[in-house]
Amino acid sequence: MLSASWATAGGPLGENGDAIQTSRYSIDFFEGPVYSGARVVGLGGAYVAVAEDVDGDLHNPAAPAVRPFHSTDSFDYWLGFAVAFPADIENMDFFNSGSPTAVNGAQQDFVFATPALNLQWGTFGLGATLALQNYGIGDAPATADAPPATLRIAVETRHLQAANSFMDGQLILGAGLRVLTQVVEARTEDFSRRLFRTSGSGGEIGLLYRPNDQPLRFGFAFRSAIETQPEFSKDLLPDDNGDVTISRGDDVMYLPEQVSSPWDVNFGAAVQIGRNFNPVWRSSTDRAERAVLHYRTRELDREDERQRRLAAATTEGERSAIDDELDAAQQSDDELLERAVDNARLLTQVENAAMPPHYLLVSAALVISGPAEEAVGVDSFLSQVVNRSGREVVVSPRVGAESEVWPRLLKLRAGTYLEPTRFATSSPRWHATAGCDVRLIRWNLLGLWPDDYLWRVSASADVSERYFVWGLSIGGWYPRLAASPF
Repeated sequence: MLSASWATAGGPLGENGDAIQTSRYSIDFFEGPVYSGARVVGLGGAYVAVAEDVDGDLHNPAAPAVRPFHSTDSFDYWLGFAVAFPADIENMDFFNSGSPTAVNGAQQDFVFATPALNLQWGTFGLGATLALQNYGIGDAPATADAPPATLRIAVETRHLQAANSFMDGQLILGAGLRVLTQVVEARTEDFSRRLFRTSGSGGEIGLLYRPNDQPLRFGFAFRSAIETQPEFSKDLLPDDNGDVTISRGDDVMYLPEQVSSPWDVNFGAAVQIGRNFNPVWRSSTDRAERAVLHYRTRELDREDERQRRLAAATTEGERSAIDDELDAAQQSDDELLERAVDNARLLTQVENAAMPPHYLLVSAALVISGPAEEAVGVDSFLSQVVNRSGREVVVSPRVGAESEVWPRLLKLRAGTYLEPTRFATSSPRWHATAGCDVRLIRWNLLGLWPDDYLWRVSASADVSERYFVWGLSIGGWYPRLAASPF
């Protein structure tokens, strides 16, 4: 049960240990652990200077325009889907508040998923990522009139980004919009009631410097703070003091007037030995430049010839015959150009497959996150006992390494990072992370994917004191042209 003392000593919210008896507070939505794709988690979250594929979108808004070495076409796209689960929800301290998180015991209520899509046209790229976090957490006590209810917190963070590369691909700049939405519901076996929904947006910018044919990269990203105003259910109205409350057993639960996500700065460096880290990117069309120039010259000459011959024709039959003749020549040239581009693409794939498979990637990053005013953590909101969160700026150093230990079959990675605490009741904790990529088989997914598409599955694990989360993701193995026994 909540205590009956009024919380006034530390301002409207009160000091740690007091009961929450005001709505004039915020929930500090700070992402301490690394929630992302399996590769990012395996590298300990040190990804701002790697920034490849859809995994990079959450860490560097420049990522949508980063061309990996295996990209061959002027237009390209990248899909990703990652999912993570807690291994032991009974003893987890998800928010590093200093005590186990109050859970309802349902494993399926704890899911972290990240679907993503990147589209690239030449030097320009667009990225869309949806980070989903779902918690079934904290039981509201039962009364004679109300059964026990589980509080379900669903958090969606949507990222929409645009980026472009400059200086022959060496400098990549990106910017985007980040939209945070949080929904809190009370659920029983028979009904679900939404308590409040909150949504707000902030900006983000990113930079990646990757000098051509050099073994290092530097990355930087900044995300602005997000402060939102909850939209309460229609039957929840402020009282005379401006507080919004609901009954919780024999007690009252004070709902917050704001949910906030702090600003953060992320910068780092990465170095890779072995395989070329920053090859100069050229599309298949660029590599078939001679054929393209020849095609364009013949196309212009053909149009001049068409106009000259049509002007000299005297009957419709002659004009029709001229059009048919020149259209057939154009179609033949179209086919020749298509074959030239296909040959250039095949040549690029062969060169990619011939690149040294062995490499060692080492990446490091430092994430600095801002404070939150008059804020408590999620645990504090659920328990309705003040545990102030985000009073100070916090720092998270990160480092990770990756290598293709079994050529064209297995990649391993490991990392570590410091998860700072936002509470006076806990301390920072170090995480150990690990992950792998395993090549699977070629499959066109019932004709929806290219016939030569080579699939891979990735796994990751993140372990710390009172914390253990594992995850899976699926995608393509590159380069696809590598000799395969499958």
